[in-house]
Amino acid sequence: MRKLFRRRPSAGTVIAFIALCVALGGGAYAAKSKKVEYKGLSKEARLKVLGVSSTNANVEPSPGVAPAPCNPTTSETFTKCTSVNVNGSQAFPRRYLLVVDGTVDGDGSAASGVCHLENEKGEEIGGTKTNVHAPGSGVAGFGINIVTTPTGGKHTFTLACRESAGDLKVPQFELSAVQVR
Repeated sequence: MRKLFRRRPSAGTVIAFIALCVALGGGAYAAKSKKVEYKGLSKEARLKVLGVSSTNANVEPSPGVAPAPCNPTTSETFTKCTSVNVNGSQAFPRRYLLVVDGTVDGDGSAASGVCHLENEKGEEIGGTKTNVHAPGSGVAGFGINIVTTPTGGKHTFTLACRESAGDLKVPQFELSAVQVR
């Protein structure tokens, strides 16, 4: 131990030690006292941004007047029942929770069909296809819930249905899109 401190350190060693202390201490000081920003927004600002949401439903046009049902007429093409538009951040793409609730009716006889969600290009969103069946009398409910892959910018999500058998109608439906992290 005595041999280690027998000579004084050289000027280069002292300067190197001071530079090391300043470099490590400066980074720690900046991380503690300064807010690091990304693309002009601090982390707190990005996390406090309110989510984007939109809902569209089949509602009464005026009190006491029944709304027109979605009426798919062929088994070859999908009929668009309702759509929602969302406009999310381009800089921070987010996922969307899409929720569909609806009922199907065979208008007095058994009917069946397929409903799914589409994007703005008219393409089916994977995992949203559901078979719907209406009993001979009364109505039956259906639902679709999915979280999309992260997307940014303007998007349109659409509920579309087609009939397979019978005279399928969708008298009640609601589509909601909510931005999630």
